[in-house]
Amino acid sequence: MKQRNATFPWPSLEQVYLIERDAGLLCRILGLYASRGIDVLSADYAYAAQDVMTLKVCVADERDDTAEVLRVLVDKAANLVGVLAAAEQPAANQRAA
Repeated sequence: MKQRNATFPWPSLEQVYLIERDAGLLCRILGLYASRGIDVLSADYAYAAQDVMTLKVCVADERDDTAEVLRVLVDKAANLVGVLAAAEQPAANQRAA
């Protein structure tokens, strides 16, 4: 998969998941974002091992409670069968305002 270097003109937050290789699980995780009304700016995945993949989700940080909502999403996603690890991290690609 080709890596792209996207830069967003607004603040963004990123979460990273290590999951079993399962398209249904990937869709369930992204569905959590949609059900909370979170704008997903990008979702990139790559295979980390034969049956394991990483999923990076970058979202717009446009609401006051976005960080708290994302914290709850990480907790919920971490409880899904097939999620091996879930973590929050600051988005690497942010432009200064």
